[in-house]
Amino acid sequence: MNLSAALLTLVLLAAVAPPATADDNATIAKNLAENILGKGSVRSTRIADGGRSVVMVWDSATYKAANSAAHTRELLQVEAELTSGAVFQVMRAVQEFRFEILLARQSLCSGSVGRNRPISITFAPRLHQ
Repeated sequence: MNLSAALLTLVLLAAVAPPATADDNATIAKNLAENILGKGSVRSTRIADGGRSVVMVWDSATYKAANSAAHTRELLQVEAELTSGAVFQVMRAVQEFRFEILLARQSLCSGSVGRNRPISITFAPRLHQ
C-alpha cells in the first residue's frame, strides 16, 4: 500500500469512528489525574454539563500529618492545579474542573477552577489553624 492510500484509509477510519462517550472521557480524565497523583488515587470521576465539566474526587498524594496547616493548604492547591491543568491541556472541551481531595474518607478541601477562571478552594476547618 502506498503512502497516499494509507493516509486515505486513516482519514476514512477517523471519519467513521464513533465520538467519545462521557464514560470514555471520564476514563481519560481519571488517567490524566493518576499520571499526576499516582495510580489508584482517584476515587471517582464524572463528566457533567454536556462534557464541559469534570467532577473528580481523589485521595491526597501530598498530605503528611507532620506538615503545618499552611504547608498542607499549599500542597493541596498544587495537587489541584497540576491535576486540573493536565485535564485542561488534553480535554479541550472541558471548561470547568470541580474537585474534592480526601484523607481517609474525610474531606481536606473542595473547589473548582475554570479554563479562564482562577482556582477557588474551601479547606476543611482543621486546616485553618
